[in-house]
Amino acid sequence: MKNKLLLFLAILFAGTFVACKGTPDGGEDEGGVLEGSISLIAQHNIVRANGTDAVEFYVLLTDKNQQIHDVTANSEIYVTTSDVPLAEPKFASTEAGEYTFYAVYGFAVSEDYIVRVVDGIVELPADPAVSSTDFAHRMLLIQHTGTACTQCPTMMSRLKELSEDEAYNSRYYHVASHSYNTTKEGDPAYSKCAATLSREELKVTGWPDLTINLTQSRAYDLAAMKAFIDLLHEGVAAVGVSASVVEEDGVIYTNVGVKAGKAGNYRVAVWILEDNIYAVQSGATMSWQNTHNNCLREMVGGSRTEQIYGANFGTIEAGKSIENIYAMEVADNWVVDNCKVLVIVTTADTEGNYELVNTTVCKVGESVAYQYN
Repeated sequence: MKNKLLLFLAILFAGTFVACKGTPDGGEDEGGVLEGSISLIAQHNIVRANGTDAVEFYVLLTDKNQQIHDVTANSEIYVTTSDVPLAEPKFASTEAGEYTFYAVYGFAVSEDYIVRVVDGIVELPADPAVSSTDFAHRMLLIQHTGTACTQCPTMMSRLKELSEDEAYNSRYYHVASHSYNTTKEGDPAYSKCAATLSREELKVTGWPDLTINLTQSRAYDLAAMKAFIDLLHEGVAAVGVSASVVEEDGVIYTNVGVKAGKAGNYRVAVWILEDNIYAVQSGATMSWQNTHNNCLREMVGGSRTEQIYGANFGTIEAGKSIENIYAMEVADNWVVDNCKVLVIVTTADTEGNYELVNTTVCKVGESVAYQYN
């Protein structure tokens, strides 16, 4: 059996390609088999152990000209515990565990693909308004901060005032990206993914800073925060989001449901947040500023794009819904009882620009239903 590091990914659409035997021009060999490198993919890699929910595999070949070909019908897919290929490119089981698969096409062999079959996934809560698509909209505010940032308590105070304003506190969710310190030394709320988000993706160069809906970024006073929320908040969101979260054997499982009011192709990002992290804040003027909440701990996904903007969730017709399961290992320094999951739904245009559609937050061990106006 091939030994690979288990990657807790959802909706994985990328893999490391393995070089294979080919003709000099990268075309077809004498048997009509395309030449190139292959990857085994699936729209999701976590399913319930009920024998019904199935992973559907695809085998994609990249030729010399970087053209992609679907060669699933002419490939064989194996689970590493058997020498017999799957009868069809699907897999379901009633036995919980992790299963490793690989594909063979001609002389090409793919990298391993891990599927987790799990028990105990919490079902999504009942839809409180089945016939409605009048979804409440929640924006996303990302606070770029760090315990060594002497000016950051000013932003903390502004956000606290905003959260206490009933006209605004139900219109957004807040994430604290502890990214000012260049390492975790001195800041227990620091995370590598927070540094990547703030410094590399959102190009933050001054702290404190605030990003709204993954696009607007600058330091705002309270009036400016409210003005941007007034400008960007939608009366009805294009989708609703529900979630159920459970921790089992050191893994946080999140069952996500997305219901469309507007048909479209949507992406889902899953972030782990943690509350009640105590650390002395430079420049603090009040004791509460030494307790840090909504701290970004980790993001699910195999690439930066999947982690921040979401992996492909699928095309959803208006009035219909899709659900999927995501998993993330619990790190040693997390307090699970203080953790929660932020679910972000985005959509992308043809130029690769991502628009945040809606969000929800669910604590570990709890569920949240679709929220309506």
